[in-house]
Amino acid sequence: MKTSIATVSINGTLKEKIHAIAKAGFDGVEIFENDFLTNNLSPKEVKKLVKDHGLEITLFQPFRDFEGMPDQHRKRAFDRAKKKFEIMEELDTNLILICSNTSNISLGGIDRAANDFYELGEIAKERSIKVGYEALAWGKYINDHRDAWEIVRRANHENVGIILDSFHTLSKKIDLNSISSIPAEKIFIVQLADAPSHNMDLLYWSRHFRNMPGQGDLPISDFMNALDRTGYDGYLSLEIFNDSYRSGPREQIAKDGKKSLVSLTTKNNLDKVLINNIEFIEFSVEEKNITELEIIFELMGFKKIGKHKTKLIKLFMFDEVKIIINYENSPLVKEGRKQGPYPYAYGIKVEDLNVLLNKTKLLDIEVIKKDKGKNNLSMDVIKNIDGLIYVMDKQTENIWEEDFGSNSILKTDRFNLKIDHIAQTVHYDEMSSALLSYTTLFNCQKSAIVDIIDPSGITKSQIIENGNKTFRMTMNATDNNKTVAGRFLESKKGPGIQHIAISTSNIIKLVKDLMSRGQKFLEISNNYYDDIEARFGLDFNFCNELKDLNILYDEDENGSFLQIYTHVFNDQFFFEFVQRVNDYQGYGANNALFRIAAQNNQAKI
Repeated sequence: MKTSIATVSINGTLKEKIHAIAKAGFDGVEIFENDFLTNNLSPKEVKKLVKDHGLEITLFQPFRDFEGMPDQHRKRAFDRAKKKFEIMEELDTNLILICSNTSNISLGGIDRAANDFYELGEIAKERSIKVGYEALAWGKYINDHRDAWEIVRRANHENVGIILDSFHTLSKKIDLNSISSIPAEKIFIVQLADAPSHNMDLLYWSRHFRNMPGQGDLPISDFMNALDRTGYDGYLSLEIFNDSYRSGPREQIAKDGKKSLVSLTTKNNLDKVLINNIEFIEFSVEEKNITELEIIFELMGFKKIGKHKTKLIKLFMFDEVKIIINYENSPLVKEGRKQGPYPYAYGIKVEDLNVLLNKTKLLDIEVIKKDKGKNNLSMDVIKNIDGLIYVMDKQTENIWEEDFGSNSILKTDRFNLKIDHIAQTVHYDEMSSALLSYTTLFNCQKSAIVDIIDPSGITKSQIIENGNKTFRMTMNATDNNKTVAGRFLESKKGPGIQHIAISTSNIIKLVKDLMSRGQKFLEISNNYYDDIEARFGLDFNFCNELKDLNILYDEDENGSFLQIYTHVFNDQFFFEFVQRVNDYQGYGANNALFRIAAQNNQAKI
């Protein structure tokens, strides 16, 4: 299918929007009337601008308040339509969107509306123009695509068809089977938009919170499956109204839009990449500060395995958890190094590296290819908004022996340690874009956005994980530099890994062992333990032991969760140790408030 996007979906002048849309790889563009009216280009100049960028104008929109007008207003509605047809001829586009009437003076009646569209269809036919009718979710009489289709069906005119918009259908939870009964040739174009779940006025929701397919919570895939059953093979287009898009980077937004549409096809969904596990975390540090970082890891029980055979890189391990310290002047990590040691990348093992690389090319996700000569990389690297992701598969799993020697695979199982999840922190306007890469490239799902309460503000958080839980991540976003997340962004000068959670089979035994080495943890208020003892009905002695060790506790319907945090290092990163008992599925979100309070107390010391 070909792809299109409405100019209203991104910010900038009409020229800037067209340039960004073409650069992102779209085939066409919808000209939104306000964008046309507020620029000084004539219709013929807009046509030339679009053609020169290799695009076609797929749609001119919107035309409002047409059908069902009282007699004294009906002629004016037709005169306005004729004027728009003249503009369309100069623009060289043959499809106009007419949205269902919202005027208080409009009159209801399926047959009245059908007669209006038949008459307009006759006028449009003379100019080789097609009229597409869209049901607005807040239309006065027509607010359901089923009623819009009945009007089109009764109009029975070859130049009149329906325009489907996923937001208007999904926001009202209309039965999607009704789409399958519409003949493909009567669907003139399909507009797609997602949105986060909100219980609010439909018009306000639509005008401020739409986002790209895959960035929200609406069942876009179900909508596409219903559309596929019709046999429709025309344009898929994006029409996005979003406050943050109005000031966000237009080229990135356009690129995200193209990526979201590509990922919606059935074939591409089947090709999503399976992540087997998070293989390692890599830290960047200046050589003069490497001892400080080594001490941090040694206090946490990590053992130094060795130095890379040819690079200024060291490997540390604790059970199955691998930490890499990179202190060479690699072009990937030298920027921002002066802000101190920080985790700048992580590595994943995937089922099939070739599938991943093919999918990144399809989605236009940047990959730095491994090259032990030019860029001195022994693994391919994905460049995502939230940082760098090294990728490997079974064919490259011997890299540890090759790069660090035979002892590098030495593992222990004293505490059955594994990387449970990582937490990325980004600016709020980067969050949806960063998430999109994970949901389109990998076989991962995301949760709804939740608010994490910080005494200095709100941090938005979403979970990304695959079905078998071999990959877990929390994505946190804020623009308030007074929050813990905001201080991280300000200190690091950009997004990245803020904390690393390591799972164990016995957290109490582990914490006692680490404390004997001198490792310190965040101090939690005594009042917290009085509360959880009563709330969860915990054994008194067990709760006292948690209090003595500063271990936090949570439960869900599947099991329980124990977690503990190190201090924040250099305002840039910290570690978490967790134990999942039975089949606990969460991340201890109920304890975030107490963790943040303890971190704020630490920052004041």
